[in-house]
This record gives sequence, C-alpha cells and structure tokens, in this order.
Amino acid sequence: MAKAPVLPPAGEPGVFLSQAPAAIEEGEWLEGMDFVGQTVTGNDLAGVELSGCRFVRCRLTGCGFAAATFRDVLFQDCDLSRCRFTRASLTRCAFEDCKALGADFSGAGLRDVSFSRCRLDLTNCNAAALRDAAFRDCSMEETALSGCRVKGLTLERCALTRVNFFQTPLAGVDLTS
Repeated sequence: MAKAPVLPPAGEPGVFLSQAPAAIEEGEWLEGMDFVGQTVTGNDLAGVELSGCRFVRCRLTGCGFAAATFRDVLFQDCDLSRCRFTRASLTRCAFEDCKALGADFSGAGLRDVSFSRCRLDLTNCNAAALRDAAFRDCSMEETALSGCRVKGLTLERCALTRVNFFQTPLAGVDLTS
C-alpha cells in the first residue's frame, strides 16, 4: 500500500520556471513550495530535486525531468503529458486527477507512489521499479510496463486495454477490477 506524501501545512508560493533552474545550478532542493496554476512547456529540468511540494492545476507539458528526485510531492489536477521522468526517483508522491498522456517513466524508481483518477494512456514505464505503487480509477490504455521490477503493485478499476506487461512478473497483482 502506497504511503501518502508528507507535506507541510501550507507551502510557500513559488514560480517553478524561475526557481527550478536556479536550484539545479546551485545543487539545492526546492522544499515546501506550492506551485499553483503555472504553465511550463518543453523545458529541460533534468536533475531537479523537490521535497514537500505541491503542484495544483499546473500544465508542465513536454518537460524533461531525467534523473530528477521527487520526495513527498503532490500533483493535483495537473497536465504532465509528454513529460520525461526517465531514471527519476519518486518517493511518497501522489498524482490526483492528472493527465500524463505519453509520459515517460522508463527506468524510474517509484516507491510509495499513487495515481488516482489519472489519464496515463500511452505512458512508458518500461524497466521501472514499482514498489508499493498504486493505480486507482486510471485510464492506462496502451501503457508499456515491460521489464518492470514489481513489489506491492495495486491496480484497481483501471482501464488496461492493450497494456504491455512483457517480462513483468504479476504474481500477487489482482487484475479482477
């Protein structure tokens, strides 16, 4: 069962597009920030490190988050379509009512991560490590989950049409709903 993010009561308002590149350059974490209603398109933010942050109604399409670290982060009602989270580390993160069409989580580590009521169609999760990851009420049509390392995976009421589970062990995963 995925653990919920540990978030501060109310984060400091931030401007993601101006603060993230500076934090990457300085090798610093963005901590306890709230990003609300922001739009970032196509930016390379590889290696960004976030902790205790909230993204609410943000549009972060086509952005690169390769080798980024997300710890205790909430994405609520966001559009993350075509974002690249390759080799990223996500721990205690929650995605609620988000759209991530064609997102790339290949080679990423997802630990205690939950996706609720999300559109994840055409998402690439090949070779990802999924530990205590939960997908509830999600559309995951044509998602690639090949060669994943799985421990404690929950799939409840998800649309799994044409999902590729090649070389992903599903022992103990309940697919009845």
